[in-house]
Order: sequence, then C-alpha cells, then structure tokens
Amino acid sequence: AEDGVGKILVPGSLSVVRQLLAEGLLDELRLLVHPVAARRGARLFDEGDTVYPLALRRSEAFPTGVVRLVYAPGELPSLAGYDDVKGQVPSGD
Repeated sequence: AEDGVGKILVPGSLSVVRQLLAEGLLDELRLLVHPVAARRGARLFDEGDTVYPLALRRSEAFPTGVVRLVYAPGELPSLAGYDDVKGQVPSGD
C-alpha cells in the first residue's frame, strides 16, 4: 500500500507465503515442481482446514522435467459430478 512499491517477490519462504495466503494477500503463486518424490520436508500446504482455491494462469515444462506453474487466486469449483461434465471430457483421440 506504499507509494512507489509495485511488486514484492518472496522466494522460498514457506512461513511468509502461508501468512499471505491466510490473509488473502497473495496475487500470484509461482511453483517449481521437480520430478522427485522427496517424501519428507516442509510442505507449503499444511493439514489445516482452510481451502485456498487457485486458478492456473501459466505453465511451462523444462527439458529437465521441472515444471513451472503460475497460479492466481481462484474460485471454488462447482459441486458437479461426473454425469454433469462427462460431455466436456476429451476423448483422448
């Protein structure tokens, strides 16, 4: 909210990102997904009850297998079931 400040980049701080999400102050979430199942370590999304709906804005796959995903705040999906959307599912041909 300060004059002259446009964007703030927070690289790699789980606690700050969690706080921004909780307060609804996150404009964009950029994630790098590596093709490794680490199975331990800190998680960005904990096991709390709060839901953070996100909308995918951009994605890019690198030759290394790393995928960059850029999300913005989104809306909760509808409660439609399979019968409601089966006509919209690609056939895979």
